[in-house]
Amino acid sequence: MHTINRIGRAVTKKITTLLTAVVVGTGLASCAEFPSRGETSSLSEEGSANMDSHPTTEADTKDLGLPTSAPLVGPEPGKSSIINLASGRKFILHMPASYQPGKKWPVVLAFHGWKETAGMMEGYTEMDAAEAIMVYPYGKDGAWAPAPYAKTTGTEDIQFARDIVDSLRATYAVDDDRIFATGMSNGGGFAAYLGCQMPDVFTSVATVSAAYYKPIHESCKDEPVGRLDMHGTLDPVVGYYGGTRHKEPYESVPDVVTLDAKRNRCEGELTTERLANNALLIQWELCEDPVQHIRIGGGRHVWPGGTYDNASEVGKGFATDKVLDFFAIPGRPADMEEAHTVETGTLDENEFSQK
Repeated sequence: MHTINRIGRAVTKKITTLLTAVVVGTGLASCAEFPSRGETSSLSEEGSANMDSHPTTEADTKDLGLPTSAPLVGPEPGKSSIINLASGRKFILHMPASYQPGKKWPVVLAFHGWKETAGMMEGYTEMDAAEAIMVYPYGKDGAWAPAPYAKTTGTEDIQFARDIVDSLRATYAVDDDRIFATGMSNGGGFAAYLGCQMPDVFTSVATVSAAYYKPIHESCKDEPVGRLDMHGTLDPVVGYYGGTRHKEPYESVPDVVTLDAKRNRCEGELTTERLANNALLIQWELCEDPVQHIRIGGGRHVWPGGTYDNASEVGKGFATDKVLDFFAIPGRPADMEEAHTVETGTLDENEFSQK
């Protein structure tokens, strides 16, 4: 599959910089108004083997210390159940059908949109097919900080995320170097916020139709984190080029992604892949951690290719497939459609930022 080369960059932090030194030439809007949903494709066995073959360097390895939480009583492999933490917060936990403690497993925290629920997120993403420990947390009153309508503070929701990860590490064979976050709309903005505030935990984050309110990037830690952003150009809820909602301004997608590229020390040019389904994949080269943006021409405020995406032009399961590709995680529902590259090129940064 055409994404395999990018997969390795998504899994191995700073791999581009390290290999270059050795081998030369080798964003919080209402999902209740515009619901979302998504499905996926499957990485090949060859691709999965290639992902495991990438070396992990000392610089890449995270030191999360010993977990302090009590072990969870979770679901059987292939099942989901609601987990209640001592803090009073809760999340849906899904264990992969093939789970065995003999190897370490990636973890994905998937955050729902405003006024949605964890169950809705689990349903419309269909990420339970992924070969990963899947977590769908519940936002308090259906919202996540630091959106202006959130009932919690950023500190409270960050602690909730830390508690989830710690409890999983106390219970299961978790790969500390493969802990990821994704989210839709308000949940996408919170995933970006976690990438800013918790680079010690999250290797990469992927956001879909996110509204980037300014507090998301305030006091952002200057440490690279893999970033995938996906957004439709005709999103009527969270405008592609920024705007105001709930009397609070939010930043444009090009500005945020350019900021991510700067944070990840990207020094190369922007390359593009025009996908057969009206989506343009833009990625920065020579980054310490990968930065990708998928601009969906005419796309609305929805999880692209999902069940709620009734006018989908990107193919069934598009968003889930691309998010899992970025995280280098195999496993997809059998009926997803895979997008193929029809042309490649380059893009000037000024051109990327212009309307």
